[in-house]
Amino acid sequence: MKKMAMSIVTIGVIFIGGVVYFIKDGGNTDKQIGSADVTKQTHTFSHSDRPKYTNIKDLGKASDCIFVGTVEGVAGTRNLARNPNDPVEEAPNIYVEGVDYNVKVIEVLKGKADSHVLVTEQKQTKLGKDEPMVVDEHYIGLTSGQTYIFFVKKSNLTGRYYSVGDPFFFALENNQVVLKTKEKDLLEIYKPEEVKAFKARVKEAVEE
Repeated sequence: MKKMAMSIVTIGVIFIGGVVYFIKDGGNTDKQIGSADVTKQTHTFSHSDRPKYTNIKDLGKASDCIFVGTVEGVAGTRNLARNPNDPVEEAPNIYVEGVDYNVKVIEVLKGKADSHVLVTEQKQTKLGKDEPMVVDEHYIGLTSGQTYIFFVKKSNLTGRYYSVGDPFFFALENNQVVLKTKEKDLLEIYKPEEVKAFKARVKEAVEE
């Protein structure tokens, strides 16, 4: 997995799983898209990483919810980066663009989900007002009309679903489940598989 060193001249946030954003939930801070620690140093050197799961059992256990859903379109974009001093507010100098997709849920394999949900994918990041926008190395994008199997966590504050790590989603194509990722080693592990057989493996894994 690639690691990216960065220096942030601001209230430092150590990012894991892409650039992590914070939300406040009932007095606690949820750590989205991986885990993170907050420090009040002026200069912070950190690296970007993302959880990777090499088998269905671990992937299923890490997921709050697993569901089959069809993308109906883009709901909008927003800044995922939070102000460490007040996580309800956006970070003043960092912009982490998240794309929200409207998804119609067809079948739930683990957890609970409404018939229509929002799934967020992190797209690009700007680490300062004068810095360039950099597309996230994991970003793929979801296609309207395409059906996927999502492995996700849920934000208790917004109700949106976001990536558990890699794999994040598999596309259903010609009765095959096909992993969509830029991680070549995972493509070797998760070969295309018949839909019914794949869903059975997922259900068996999460029930263990």
